[in-house]
Amino acid sequence: MNTKILLSKAKPIIIIVLLFILAFSLRADAVNINGVPQNYTSLFEDSNGLPYFSEMDSYYNYRMTQDYLDHGYLGDTVINGTNWDLHSAYPDGRSATSNVLIVYVTAFAYKLANLFGNVPLNEVCIWVAPFIASLAVIPAYLFVRRLSNDYGGIAAGILVGLAPAYFMHTFAGFFDTDMFNMIFPIMIVGFFIMSILTKEIKTRSIYAVLSAISLLVYSIAWEGWWYLFYLIIGVAVLYILVSNYLLKMKTIKPFKEYPDKVKWLMDQRALFALVVFVVLGSILMSIYWGPSGFINSLTGSISFSQLQATVTGSSYPNIYVSVGELHLPDISSVVSEVGGIVPFVLGILVVPLLIWKLKPEGTKKENNDVQNVPKRKSKPRRKAKKTKAEVTQKEVKKSSIITDPQILETKKNYLLYAVLFAVWLVGTGLMLKQGSRFIEQFSLPIALGAGLFVGLMIPYIKKHIQNVKYCTLAVIIVIAAVAYSPVYGAYTTANSVVPGTDDSMYNSLTWIGNNTSNNTVLTSWWDFGHMFTAIANRPVTADGGSQNTPRSYWVGKALTTSNENLSVGILRMLTSSGDKGYSTVENYTGNTSKSVEILDKILPVDKSAAQTILTSQYNFTTEQAQNVLQYTHPDNPAPHELILSTDMINKAGVWSYFGNWNFQNNTGQGYSYAAGQGVTQQVNGTTVVGTALSSTAAIVAQINGTKIAAGLQYQQNNQTQIMEPHKLIVVENGSVKLNQVVSNDSQFSILLINQNNTYIMVVMNKELEDSMFTKMFFENGAGLSQFKLVHSEGGALDPYGTQVWNVSS
Repeated sequence: MNTKILLSKAKPIIIIVLLFILAFSLRADAVNINGVPQNYTSLFEDSNGLPYFSEMDSYYNYRMTQDYLDHGYLGDTVINGTNWDLHSAYPDGRSATSNVLIVYVTAFAYKLANLFGNVPLNEVCIWVAPFIASLAVIPAYLFVRRLSNDYGGIAAGILVGLAPAYFMHTFAGFFDTDMFNMIFPIMIVGFFIMSILTKEIKTRSIYAVLSAISLLVYSIAWEGWWYLFYLIIGVAVLYILVSNYLLKMKTIKPFKEYPDKVKWLMDQRALFALVVFVVLGSILMSIYWGPSGFINSLTGSISFSQLQATVTGSSYPNIYVSVGELHLPDISSVVSEVGGIVPFVLGILVVPLLIWKLKPEGTKKENNDVQNVPKRKSKPRRKAKKTKAEVTQKEVKKSSIITDPQILETKKNYLLYAVLFAVWLVGTGLMLKQGSRFIEQFSLPIALGAGLFVGLMIPYIKKHIQNVKYCTLAVIIVIAAVAYSPVYGAYTTANSVVPGTDDSMYNSLTWIGNNTSNNTVLTSWWDFGHMFTAIANRPVTADGGSQNTPRSYWVGKALTTSNENLSVGILRMLTSSGDKGYSTVENYTGNTSKSVEILDKILPVDKSAAQTILTSQYNFTTEQAQNVLQYTHPDNPAPHELILSTDMINKAGVWSYFGNWNFQNNTGQGYSYAAGQGVTQQVNGTTVVGTALSSTAAIVAQINGTKIAAGLQYQQNNQTQIMEPHKLIVVENGSVKLNQVVSNDSQFSILLINQNNTYIMVVMNKELEDSMFTKMFFENGAGLSQFKLVHSEGGALDPYGTQVWNVSS
């Protein structure tokens, strides 16, 4: 075998290797966390020099993998045959059976890596996602190359492997299930399409079986697998209808031509592939998930379209409205996250291009010949003969029906891909109505379609550019134009990564793990919950898997209220009985608003007073009151800690929105803080402190001995104006020195913190001036008796600051 033949055979392998290296190397660069200033890098790394994970779901997957390696199953225990996680949504916990493929794959990689050395689990987690995600270039290249050529396959490999919506969730340090969201859908669809295209029954059966098995494996990886089940059915049915009945391609042959039904079915390629996929897929799913689990997944997809609704069965607000990935995307976001305008346009245009390629060859010329037939004056004639034009038109009509088997097969292939991409684009496009999180799913048909468009256009380029050098240059330019945006975007993303946490949070959680009892429950705003459970090894009231419950409202209220007793009562109820307190009250009242009103009155008082309120003011029976109080005022409440952190300053608009929810009209009102370090200067013996909030606004303060004045400075009509605050609060070295109302008409308040002559300045909506968060985080717990600061890292406005507060039971 000569070198030329050898290179020809090895070319696909070489291309695949190069595509993988490109995708993986760009993802690997994220481990350097270049988005962090170099002098702060160590704050975002653990003791082994490894960066912390980039987002909080990674810590859940990390903990589940720890569980599996430790005792052979996910979660803490097995209840009625179901793996159960008691760290999440304490005290009831929740199922730990979904998305297990990431655990199996990582556990295998961990055991494999430790055959050759001592590799910590978090290091394995850092690298699993970029490796698995980069493998997606292989099926993408092969899928598009099948219908076009290597050039289309290369473009598809780059676009799929580096699609921004995909890349942003699969770089080194991002340990989540997104790594599977390209490779398995391509395998499911690709094997199914190959089953239709393959003539030999044995090979065709293998492809259909592989498609069904891939669907099963994908269901173990991600609960959204069901859309591909519907996609395959929709594509197959539409293809059969269009090809057989509209275009008369004889996709379904008459049954009378076969001796029995089995042989007939085996020869109907599209129908056979569909039957095998649906039947085998359903059997495999029912075996693994159980018949009810399989059916519930398919029917449960209906509720997928209700992500924007309120919490089912109540008037509590839906926390999903605060999740950025579930906000509805605009067109510019979609275009950007699928890879840019060029891939987006080409990915859409691939459908009309494939339809255009269905046109019969030579039809245009023959039609022109018909039009050029000379007209003659009409004369009365008998019915026996037809005009030449009528004969010609009949011949043209007959010629439009393809009889050449090879041409017919090619047209069928183009039609199949046209139907596939049309259904795929429309289906995933509709998913975008439920949030930007699903741009990742939409980007897959866009990337494959754009690659296919490039592949189909290359022959036209070669046909019209005869010079080999110019033709090669044109091809390179086309692929570069398509690939530039995702490649550059991937490079930019990888070099701007900042871990999702830092030493202050990690050290605080480590302190909790070493200094509190195992049954201590942790509460904070929900988004860091997964990290709390993984690092502190303590249960939490809410996390990223249990946030959309009434608990989010109650935690928000515990932070926004100015009533310390109410805040303590809320936390006691949540950490001891979870949902049972408010759900029991609502079972008796049947009204969420009334239940909240009752809880607002009984939670701040002791058990005896609470029972009196329930029986005398709300006509509860003694038995009903005691049933409620066992959850709201337990005899043995669980020990619990409240964690506050700097990130919660910027999130105040969210947690205060839920904490201030109005159950009468189902609306919320969010309030916020704006803070910065003050710049100090001396002016005529007066200390002037200021911090800019924007180019036109700043917080300013004047300190002259014991006299302190502060306000919001802004520009209006080229003049500097000072607006007085509603309240001015001054904290010096941890003690409140001033807390007075300045202007009853003002809508904001100012907080001035002096820590060893370094000033932090805070402006806030006046509704937050006496909130529990303000009193604890900024005022060091001044005036509070039931909250005790037991550990802190960083300062009040240190971007790496965390506080741990013990809550009195």
